[in-house]
Amino acid sequence: MSTERTRELTALVTAARDGDPEAQDALVGAYLPLVYNIVGRALNGSVDVDDVVQETMLRALDALDGLRTPESFRSWLVAIAMNQVRAHWHARQGAPGGVEEARELADPGADFVDLTMVRLQLSGQRRETARATRWLEPDDRGLLSLWWLECAGELTRAEVAQALELSPQHTAVRVQRMKAQLEAARVVVRALDSRPRCEELHGLLASWDGRPSALWRKRIARHARGCARCSGLWSGLMPAEGLLAGLALVAAAPALLDRVRSAADLVPAGSASTLGSTGHGGHRATGSRTASRSEVRRRRRNRRRAVGGAVVAACVAGGGLWYFDSVPGTGREEPAAARGAGAAVPDELVEPSPVNTSDSASASASASKSPSASAKPSKKASPSASAKKTEQAAPTTQAPTRASRKAAAAPQAQEAPSGTVAQVVALVNKERATAGCGPLAEDSLLDKSAQRHSEDMAARGFFDHTNPDGADPGQRITAAGYRWSTYGENIAMGQQTPEAVMESWMNSPGHRANILNCSFKDIGIGVHEGPGGPWWTQNFGAKL
Repeated sequence: MSTERTRELTALVTAARDGDPEAQDALVGAYLPLVYNIVGRALNGSVDVDDVVQETMLRALDALDGLRTPESFRSWLVAIAMNQVRAHWHARQGAPGGVEEARELADPGADFVDLTMVRLQLSGQRRETARATRWLEPDDRGLLSLWWLECAGELTRAEVAQALELSPQHTAVRVQRMKAQLEAARVVVRALDSRPRCEELHGLLASWDGRPSALWRKRIARHARGCARCSGLWSGLMPAEGLLAGLALVAAAPALLDRVRSAADLVPAGSASTLGSTGHGGHRATGSRTASRSEVRRRRRNRRRAVGGAVVAACVAGGGLWYFDSVPGTGREEPAAARGAGAAVPDELVEPSPVNTSDSASASASASKSPSASAKPSKKASPSASAKKTEQAAPTTQAPTRASRKAAAAPQAQEAPSGTVAQVVALVNKERATAGCGPLAEDSLLDKSAQRHSEDMAARGFFDHTNPDGADPGQRITAAGYRWSTYGENIAMGQQTPEAVMESWMNSPGHRANILNCSFKDIGIGVHEGPGGPWWTQNFGAKL
């Protein structure tokens, strides 16, 4: 965390600790997404996720006056969240039939894996990795919830170790063991998705109840190691840390933030840790907070299924907060979930999902850990074509827009002047300097890769990170001769000036994350002018 951000956090925590309702409100709003991602991933599918998130935030507010070092608030909050996760699992395991009850109560609408895939528009090996988390034991899922955020640049290894109450060395050992389990789970996902399915595996699964479990993960992975047909599924697995690098947080439903604020407003007046209600005059009801929370929890349980289903439905209908690609200058973004309503998103099994984005949320594709600044979702941007990555995949069947069809039929237009590229690079480095990242150096090989992709989109009438031949950004960048350890891509179409396309990208969480990813060192820009264009491509990278 930068020195400036540390100072801002210290000031905010200090004000909240002193009883400032607005500061407490701001603190909850800023850190509830982090807690939601930790708890949601650790307790995937549990109907109690919202309850545990709410209890974590309320406990943190209650104990805020005992926090001696405000700058350690984030690691302290993460530790509280993990303690609440452990307490939840212990309570479930200690209750008669607790595990089975939890399975019965599991709600598809509350499935955090589904929310992750829908809201972050995951595809390829990123999607495969998210699905594989269902096959981990609770302890490994809890560790994964922290390590995922470490890979995404939201937590440090020291904060992960503190939350686990382990030394950094012991934490490293635990992480390596968990990664081995996750890798096996990814192969399990591949094996179950294979069509036609292996006959020997089909026989093995005759007694399987269809529920992911550690036992069946071991059985299926053991089969895949020894089977001549399935053994190839272990090849081509990109390191999970590279796939998770730069991913945004899954946004919590606004209703959850409202409920946390509402519950905090029920703390008896006079407590230093009460949370003021924004826009409600700051009045707080007196009485038993425990009883009030119980009532809130009871009402939430009754509404859970409807709320969970509504969240997923809203995302599929176009209400998701995270987007992927930038299309003609309409000034709006279209989530890939909306575009693909009713159509299955391909779940490629071979190539990694690189950091691809356009005017929407991006999945920063990289083969190594590359932390990135997280950005708040914005509603400004352009419709998008979701990034789909494959290795030798079948051609993408995406209907071209009217503008792209015209572009495909039109004669090739001349390239934009080199000054345009220089302006984009300068604007990128200006934003990075503001965020505390080093400047990017223009690389001729990345320029070549980006320019070819912009020209290809115009010539063949498509708008995507993966071309009709199945080549994704990593393959194109490699083909241009750039040897990368991590890479990313932003695309856009229709913005007429460098300033306009940069505004679109910076208003999109995913594109912004690529631009402000401090692990990138080089940049290449491709611009192709023509009817329906220009077509813009940014390629980012760091060399081996």
